[in-house]
Amino acid sequence: MRFNFTDEEETFRQKVCQFLVREMSPKSVDAHRDSREGNGYTEEFTKSFRKELAQHGLIGVGWPKEYGGQGKNMIFEAILSDEMEYHGAPSTGRAISYIPASILAYGTEYQKSHFLPQIASGDIDFFLGYSEPEAGSDLASLKTRAVADGDDFIITGEKAFSSDAHHADYGWVAVRTDPDLPRHKGISLFIVDMNSPGISMGGFNTISGWYHPTVTFDQVRVSRSSVLGEINMGWYYIMGAIDYERAVIGTPGMLLRSFDRLIEYCKSTKRQGKYIIEDPVIRQKLARIYADVEASRLMSYWVASMHARGHQPQHETGLAFLVKRETVREIDEVAIDILGPLAQLQRGDPSAPFDGEFEHNYFDRLFFHFAAGGFDISRNVIASRGLGLPRGT
Repeated sequence: MRFNFTDEEETFRQKVCQFLVREMSPKSVDAHRDSREGNGYTEEFTKSFRKELAQHGLIGVGWPKEYGGQGKNMIFEAILSDEMEYHGAPSTGRAISYIPASILAYGTEYQKSHFLPQIASGDIDFFLGYSEPEAGSDLASLKTRAVADGDDFIITGEKAFSSDAHHADYGWVAVRTDPDLPRHKGISLFIVDMNSPGISMGGFNTISGWYHPTVTFDQVRVSRSSVLGEINMGWYYIMGAIDYERAVIGTPGMLLRSFDRLIEYCKSTKRQGKYIIEDPVIRQKLARIYADVEASRLMSYWVASMHARGHQPQHETGLAFLVKRETVREIDEVAIDILGPLAQLQRGDPSAPFDGEFEHNYFDRLFFHFAAGGFDISRNVIASRGLGLPRGT
């Protein structure tokens, strides 16, 4: 599989790179780093960075022009996500990266015209209200309820693992609207204003130090216009949204960055008078990883090219997502093995390679094994949707 980018796509990549090199200078990164936040930067820096993205026309590149976009295709969106990860930029967040695609596909005209221009200007953010204390990977078991009350709905329930909910303006919330229907039916998606009365938050700190909120809805009143698409069709919308999510998450920038850092370390560090890169065992490990890195890159742009041709990839997005995240974890583990005792040194220690980045990544990315469906769920999706294998009983 071989992809050739057009001159326009290459020019766009150069534009993105120049922007990121300028905005993500070492001085700026050091000044705004915050380990308590999921994307590693202060809330103020993240918000100002998104404003800069908007001013440089880097939000909504693939959206229709009438909603504040540039009318490009998903190749451009993939390039942007790829370069953002490679340069270690603050996450664009779900509001920019994949929720807009779902609003365009399933939302009402009001929702498109109301939310997309605000997202394009970098003014609003969302959190995903999917997982619950008893409904994580088995999302169809969710119990949060929305009961009709005239022209409104009343939402009651709790959402767990709600990344960045404490900074979100809106929730993208899955709820059960008809408990009498089979569990994969009777689910609806709501866009919920986070300033609504009855919303409260708790949370916990992850093993790498960032804060992960939980959100409780206690008799939260929302209007019927907050429903995405049709009532009780939420499961199908969620599956479509997850396909977009996995396509974005599957871009290779993060693993390319980690791999290049590891290669740089091996080329510049000596043991017993020789550079680490000269060790034949380590060279073999790195060569094997590079094959996976290249496979991830090709799969990511394969998925983007399918979108660009008007297709709606499903299991293919899960495949790109799985290969990317498994390869990232492989790099993390090999890096810890190569660094040996130095791998325990954390950020701020003058002896820590790359200021403790390898140690931080190893613990920070443990959640890759189960988040956004995780490795096992992704294999099930690929097996059932892609290979037509029967579901287990």
